[in-house]
Amino acid sequence: MKSLTRFSWPILVELLLSFSVNMLLFSLLGQIADEASGAVGSVNSLFGLFQMMFLGLSQAGGIVIAKLAGGGNDGQAARLRGTLLGIFLVAIAAVLFLVANGREFFIEAILGLKDETGSFAYSFCTVAQWTLASNALGQFFTAVFRSAGNSLVPLLVALANHSMCFLALWLLPADFVGLELSGVQRIAVSQLTGSLTALIAASGAFVFWLKLPIRLPDKQTSATLEIWPVLALSGLVVLEPFAYSLAQVFISRMFAELGPVALAARAYVGTLSAIPSLFGIAIGWGAQVQVSFFAGAGKNDEARRMVLRSCLTTVIVGPSGAALVYLFSDYLLRLFTLETAVIGAAKTLLAVYILLEAGRSMNTTLAPSLKARGDARFVAQTSFVIMLFICVPLAWLLSFKLGYGIAGLAVALAADELLRGILNLSRWCLNEPARSL
Repeated sequence: MKSLTRFSWPILVELLLSFSVNMLLFSLLGQIADEASGAVGSVNSLFGLFQMMFLGLSQAGGIVIAKLAGGGNDGQAARLRGTLLGIFLVAIAAVLFLVANGREFFIEAILGLKDETGSFAYSFCTVAQWTLASNALGQFFTAVFRSAGNSLVPLLVALANHSMCFLALWLLPADFVGLELSGVQRIAVSQLTGSLTALIAASGAFVFWLKLPIRLPDKQTSATLEIWPVLALSGLVVLEPFAYSLAQVFISRMFAELGPVALAARAYVGTLSAIPSLFGIAIGWGAQVQVSFFAGAGKNDEARRMVLRSCLTTVIVGPSGAALVYLFSDYLLRLFTLETAVIGAAKTLLAVYILLEAGRSMNTTLAPSLKARGDARFVAQTSFVIMLFICVPLAWLLSFKLGYGIAGLAVALAADELLRGILNLSRWCLNEPARSL
């Protein structure tokens, strides 16, 4: 297995590519209207509920497959790839049915978007639901590639995705195959073009380059044995990102209650605040696969030392990066909007996000590694309780009851990350890992 740095750098480059595309997209949305940015940001929060579910499935499948590969069980790993593909296809079909039939309910009743903001959200959602589905299937390939110790192929696939998205933004006419596309829909179609390109590239790499074996279990008893480890771990791994995204939907509704300025500020800050967290996310995802291999090989002490060193690094890098973003926020925010009210609200969020990044830096490194070593239940339970029963009520209390508005929402989000980060660090410092599923 490669060193953590060598394994993680392609993941970091992949995340930087995604960040660059988001910067461009929200800059274009800001040129349309700040309401368009707020609408797309809110829809992305809703879709994040499903994206995080697929990410959790991807991480769970990758953990199980990597452990089998680390233990030399190649035949069982091949069967689990087939099992994971089946799970993804069923989940994608269910999500598409839910979004296609409940679009208006989600936008109006759940997100609380009305008038022009609601119109922008509806236009974006009609196309973006297909991007959600193609990205979900792409998560299957990412799990398979990384569980095989290869983080370079996902980077190349992401490069194809974002390159095609840039190209489509440049070349795609407003009248596309007879359809009159609004500005928001043109951006959504460009994203879909990139996602489909990435899916084709990933499929080609899987079949013709890596040639990883994949097959379904051949007996009913075997199928049960193969499916259960993935489903059991997926249920726990999915619970954390699902709880996070569900909390973000509630928070999005609170931002909507504060008005279009707050919605737009949150959308822009969500893009900028991703910069300092990218390093920690890359290290965390890389460490998750590394810990899985170490667990399969029985090298728990080596895994523990590696993760603690990585956590210390990310805790230094993350908040420092957030502070730099705040210092240059006057220039960065003008890439999206010139509205002084939106810029002022966004700067308030960015100031509090320095504190938030300290907790997020711990979580992005420690939570994936805890799941890999067998502590998925702990991560899931603490995240579910803190996000939904502490963060969301605290956000309502600070923002509406005590009157702190957008600053109150930011403080609640920071408290969530910090509390979970401290608990995850305490758990990882225990000498013995929890019993694996």
